[in-house]
Amino acid sequence: MKKIRTKHIRTLKELLFYAGVEKEEYDILLPVIYEENRVLLRVFSLLASGMFFALYLASICFGGFASSNSSTYLFFGAEMVILLICAHLILPKHPAIVMVLVYLFEIMLYTFGIHISMLHAEMAAVSAVAFLLVTPLLFYDRPIRLFALIAGVVAIFCLIVVHFKEPDVAETDVWNMVTFGIVAFFSAVFTMRIKIRALDQSRKVEFLSRTDLLTGTQNRNYYESRLYEYPDLCTSNLICVYGDVNGLHEMNNKSGHSAGDRMLYEIAEALKQCFGPEHTYRVGGDEFIAFRIDADPQKLFSELDVMTQNLAKKGYHVSFGTSSREKSQGTLNMDALVREAEDAMYAAKRDFYRQTQHDRRSR
Repeated sequence: MKKIRTKHIRTLKELLFYAGVEKEEYDILLPVIYEENRVLLRVFSLLASGMFFALYLASICFGGFASSNSSTYLFFGAEMVILLICAHLILPKHPAIVMVLVYLFEIMLYTFGIHISMLHAEMAAVSAVAFLLVTPLLFYDRPIRLFALIAGVVAIFCLIVVHFKEPDVAETDVWNMVTFGIVAFFSAVFTMRIKIRALDQSRKVEFLSRTDLLTGTQNRNYYESRLYEYPDLCTSNLICVYGDVNGLHEMNNKSGHSAGDRMLYEIAEALKQCFGPEHTYRVGGDEFIAFRIDADPQKLFSELDVMTQNLAKKGYHVSFGTSSREKSQGTLNMDALVREAEDAMYAAKRDFYRQTQHDRRSR
């Protein structure tokens, strides 16, 4: 019984704090969530500013059409334009503050709904209830935060209407806000669960499509899709390293494929540590390609020497070939860069097998 209760508590915690996924998975998703929210903020702030300015023009052109609300429409329209500018100029450089602007956007909508309700205190609130239901569904967020936001809005609204509206109207507004606040919370939890899980599933599918599962490096498909993007990533120079593992076939025959897999894995780990997982690719059974952006070639050569020595201590041998290109006014020729590194690798491989201790063990 205790285990069942603990499991339920854990499930509830995951639902409220991480929308039904594991904490580790949610943490991995955070950059994706920030980017999705940045795009959504740009879209919704544009739509909201357009809506408020359209209402403002309508209230000016048609005197009887909510003319008392014209200044409110103009004010909130201007605020949405400021948010739109921030989403375009600030968030690409500081993506972590996207949630601050998201909350400002949501608070503005809630404030608008409450303000309009108080401008027409003799009537039951409609816009405040509508924004209460819709706003929590617009972005990606933790359900526990949405609960706090919804509860805060409901509490503030109820305090305001009780003090400033007639008792019968205030009673209707309070019941409506509390009831629809509960509905908004549960619908937000359900929606966030679906949206976050969809993001997580999409991330996993993308990971499988671009990752070599044995070594954890990027795979050949991803290498081919990214190869011609590298000239745009560097500002001064680009270095390509082509590596070929020596003796894999013999390792498999002598010690079994698990030993060969272990060798590939440890070599890949060394390469990822040196070049980073984003720039390390397994392009064949025993071949790797890695890139270093805007780096000192001599420093890289020293790092490769240290890596080669460390791998040799484990009985692993890799033939490396390198090539480097300065970024000039023209476009870097990636095919020539990789081909030069590959030719250098084959030359290193021939030198390796000329040594008597490695007599003709190559594949």
